[in-house]
Amino acid sequence: MKHLVACALLPHPPIMVPEVGKNDCKKVQATIVATQQVAQAVKDAKAQTVVLMSPHGPVFKDAIGLSVYPRLKGNFAAFGAPDVVLGYETDRQLLKQILHKAERLGVNVIEITDEVAKTYRFALELDHGAMVPLYYLQQAGFRGQLVHISVGMLPYEEMYTFGKAVQAAIGLVNKKVAVIASGDLSHRLAPNAPAGYSPRGAEFDRLLLEKLASLDTKGVINIDKKLVAEAGECGLRPTVFLMGVMGELKVDTKVLSYEGPFGVGYGVVLCTMKKDDDSAK
Repeated sequence: MKHLVACALLPHPPIMVPEVGKNDCKKVQATIVATQQVAQAVKDAKAQTVVLMSPHGPVFKDAIGLSVYPRLKGNFAAFGAPDVVLGYETDRQLLKQILHKAERLGVNVIEITDEVAKTYRFALELDHGAMVPLYYLQQAGFRGQLVHISVGMLPYEEMYTFGKAVQAAIGLVNKKVAVIASGDLSHRLAPNAPAGYSPRGAEFDRLLLEKLASLDTKGVINIDKKLVAEAGECGLRPTVFLMGVMGELKVDTKVLSYEGPFGVGYGVVLCTMKKDDDSAK
């Protein structure tokens, strides 16, 4: 598929943004360097649109949320850096195709409009799950359009199917597209972690990164539910979605970094399309 140029799993701790983290950025330097590498790869691939799924946008129990507002913006005011502002135009052409393909595949989605935002009382601004990856994409020079997606609490199989819908939609637009799954791994890696400590948190992180690196979709979907609950993560559904986007394509996958200095696992994984993939010709 020549239009899909790159995929990645990226973490989203605001502390890795220099204007927020300041000196603490040194503690996540490996994550920053790896994220910069992903951002540069997206820029070098000349991506015109980024499709980004975040677990911190408007989350619905029975649907995946797609922002249809013409222009999306956000800032880091909640993290002490109100002057760091990002804004992107929504790729309405690609969004339309995603909505169509999701409907065809029977995936329940909801369009995030002004009316929906007022009804459910949430802001239309970009959440930090989107802002952190987008910050580094902008730093690398990406100036394209955006499709912002909020994770839905749907079965993993349905998240995968939605990824397939996005893959099909990308194939219908005449532009280069990169797909980012924003998600942190276990929030329970240390006694001082945000969600407390579980010795199984690190086990979950190792397993998920291993399965993603080998593109073992069934392995990811079938991770033991008790292990998932112990991990206290926010990256599993975005990862399953990402694997759906890549589907049966031939992909080179590399784990660029992993660390958890604050008790939360940060994994950076870059997936690039193989040049010998017939679908990319």
